[in-house]
Amino acid sequence: MRRTLAFLFAVTVLVRIAAFGAPQLLEGEIGGAKFKIAVPLQWNRGVLLLAHGLRSEDRPLVADLAPDHLAYKTLIEEGWIVAKTSYRRNGLIVGDAIADLDALREHIVERFGPPDRVLLEGESMGGLIVTLIAEREPGDRPRYHGAVAIGAALQIREPNTSAGLSLQPRLPLIFLTNQTELEGPRNYVSADLPRELRVRPQLFRVSRDGHVNVNQAERLVALRALNAWLDRGPSTLPNPKSGAPFPDVTQPAAPVPSKVAMDPDARGFTARVIEVSAIYGNLFIDAQPADFATAGIERMTWFELIAGERTFRVLHGRDFGSVKRGEWVVFPNADGFYWLARNFADAAAGAQLKVGDRVRIRRFAAPAGQGPGERTDGPPQPP
Repeated sequence: MRRTLAFLFAVTVLVRIAAFGAPQLLEGEIGGAKFKIAVPLQWNRGVLLLAHGLRSEDRPLVADLAPDHLAYKTLIEEGWIVAKTSYRRNGLIVGDAIADLDALREHIVERFGPPDRVLLEGESMGGLIVTLIAEREPGDRPRYHGAVAIGAALQIREPNTSAGLSLQPRLPLIFLTNQTELEGPRNYVSADLPRELRVRPQLFRVSRDGHVNVNQAERLVALRALNAWLDRGPSTLPNPKSGAPFPDVTQPAAPVPSKVAMDPDARGFTARVIEVSAIYGNLFIDAQPADFATAGIERMTWFELIAGERTFRVLHGRDFGSVKRGEWVVFPNADGFYWLARNFADAAAGAQLKVGDRVRIRRFAAPAGQGPGERTDGPPQPP
């Protein structure tokens, strides 16, 4: 029986690979905006376009599509085209970013034919951008069919423009928002406007602090809910628990075995770089909160990071704002591992690190009479 089940499982995997295969990655440029498109072997005529957040003007233009991330990998395996644009420039860009998304959609139509469904996902400034598109679209022949706005920065305004929010989306719109940033989306979905003028937007809460600090499973929940809404109506949307104003879609990171090599004295460990942000040079390392606890490196304490011949002083913090400009910080992300970063600086370049490199993390020796490490009195004010 075990052999039969193993054979059937292997056949199922092979059929799945044969049906979908690895996505084809296409790259190019439209009007100065770089793009990247992940194309499945068999297209289901669905498209997901990604709108990124605010980027510093001194950073490169990059369409940093990650087709191996869970939410996008799942959709690609199901036959979706997933695509991303860098926009034509960095900085506070809204109107031109909308035009760049429109241009990318038209490029996909010209190359692959008209899609049956086009969804948008935007984060931070990109959340504002997809919200504006949802307000713009005509109800009879829309170019887009629904949007997920993650940590939407609804308060920002592009200079030299009078464009603003009408609070009247014409497409299904879901806000996916961390608990510390509920005010803007809550005010948006609660706006008292004539219902015949708008599709009632929805707010999904993530019970976690931070900005766009949502994991891939939570992104997938929101995209699944949006598709179900389009297929079968708003009755399919999750209901909030008793007494709660909004549904909580928090998906805790699944615990996994430790991947680090603990030092013999248990005062530190060696971790591996598993991802590098192409935009800011932030490093994703395969350490988990339990690894820091085992090494006695408490939250809001400093430790030393050894990368090759270089040593850096790093804070085990909560987010980028836990340290001053240029200082080093690590903090857990929503998927359960850690970002290693410098506030307003490039960590990868500063430490000359790339994917696959190893870093050593060591607790500072505590002075006599003090606790296990050098503690900060609290996070400084963000710059």
